[in-house]
Amino acid sequence: MPPPAQKYISVNLDLLRSVAVMAVFFAHLSGAMHNRNWGSLGRFGVILFFVHTSFVLMASLERLDKPDESARSLALAFWIRRFFRIYPLSVLFVLLVPIFHIPSDPGLTYSWIGIKDFFSNLALTQNLTYSNDILSPLWSLPLEVQMYLLLPFAYLAIRGNRRFRSLALWGLSVVLALTMPHISERLDVFLYAPCFTSGIVAYDLIRSQRWNWKLPAWVWPIGIFAMIALFGPHDNINLPTKIVRAWVLSLLLALLYANVREGRPNWIHHIFHWIAEHSYGIYLSHIVVFWIVFYRMALFPQYVRYAALLIGAMGIPALLYVSLEKPLILAGAHVARRLLRRSAESNSH
Repeated sequence: MPPPAQKYISVNLDLLRSVAVMAVFFAHLSGAMHNRNWGSLGRFGVILFFVHTSFVLMASLERLDKPDESARSLALAFWIRRFFRIYPLSVLFVLLVPIFHIPSDPGLTYSWIGIKDFFSNLALTQNLTYSNDILSPLWSLPLEVQMYLLLPFAYLAIRGNRRFRSLALWGLSVVLALTMPHISERLDVFLYAPCFTSGIVAYDLIRSQRWNWKLPAWVWPIGIFAMIALFGPHDNINLPTKIVRAWVLSLLLALLYANVREGRPNWIHHIFHWIAEHSYGIYLSHIVVFWIVFYRMALFPQYVRYAALLIGAMGIPALLYVSLEKPLILAGAHVARRLLRRSAESNSH
């Protein structure tokens, strides 16, 4: 995330993030309405999140990095910001599930997952403790958190004049993806490392470019939807069985992003920007909204349920953003700035 005081808007990044969350949203919506299975669409939406996240966080680390900054304080400031960004909202939903007996998926029946799995969901360590997800979208968050631990080291490996090292880093991530999960299932985060590293490649290529020629901006949305089509969105195959395809498409998407012009803001972009800004709330809340609308309100007239769907899908993320997300993003940035300031003062003495 950019520093809150800085108004940073990228049309292309907003489009990528909004398409990612809408892919997850509509895949689960189709399932809740018992329509065609689009499970792979939702899974590739998560892959798009991974590419987007690593690119944005590389840029965030660059903005935090100062000439007199130690690697330790840079990494710590980055981790503090990510903690304030990710955990408050995830903890809220983990607590809401047992209170209101919300099932992990709309069509299922609620059942208590046990105290160990509950605390693992609070900590976002389900893949490390082999715990069930208390809410189905939570499966991807432990992977993101674990990649956050590694991203500062990736940034330090390529910063400065170390141009194009990201391509070697992507190759290394493929090697790790092919080996580490076989050592232990707890290391399955490495299975997705090439997807995250693709965002690092895009960041590195953009800052390393010495040419002005780029593809027109209209190529970018076509490219995103072409990647979705190539992944095959209309099935429910487990993601690991298509993971190599996800690696290749992530890299192609990163290469495309680095070589297209930035789109110009317009009225359509304002919609994408709103969706992107509220995407985390949409991602975590949409399962709860579907459960309420299609199961708890099953006896209501259809027009009432669709009105509730629209209001819930937009209103809940908006409320979460202004009441919880944004204040804590600002709090995390404030804590990180104080840490960096204190580190700079100690280094100057």
